[in-house]
Amino acid sequence: MYVPVENMELKLPNGLLVDRELLESEIKKICHYVHHVVLVVKDERMLGAMIFPNRPLFTKPDYEKSPEEGCYCPRNLPELGKCLSGCMHSLNHKLLSGNAKVDVAVIINTELSVDDGTLTADLKPAISKVAEKYGNHIRNLFGEHLPVKEEVFNMILD
Repeated sequence: MYVPVENMELKLPNGLLVDRELLESEIKKICHYVHHVVLVVKDERMLGAMIFPNRPLFTKPDYEKSPEEGCYCPRNLPELGKCLSGCMHSLNHKLLSGNAKVDVAVIINTELSVDDGTLTADLKPAISKVAEKYGNHIRNLFGEHLPVKEEVFNMILD
């Protein structure tokens, strides 16, 4: 069963904590191309992240923000995916012991919005609505093969 992580903290059966706020903010900190993050858990064991990019940066990169060493300003989703895969691996190894690490992630090349209910009035992801709208993406994260209309980049992390 796939469950969006809505609570601020969730303890997995293996004793590791999913600190939703910490993980989401750490993922957003590693790359200014990351606009929104929604975490999901499968069977209370595997942690996944749905990442929504700041799409306007593909056509108008923000060179004022200096990327990490080895990173660059990607022009499209595959370039962002390749760059972010390495950053996500590094993040998993950097996280403090006792915190759950992200097992799988997907970058979904679309925008969340207030109009469709996927963003709240204060422009934060409406987690249950995002999980409902992008349910096939969540299932695909964990090994299913369902059709989706958005361009995606999948990452299997260690």
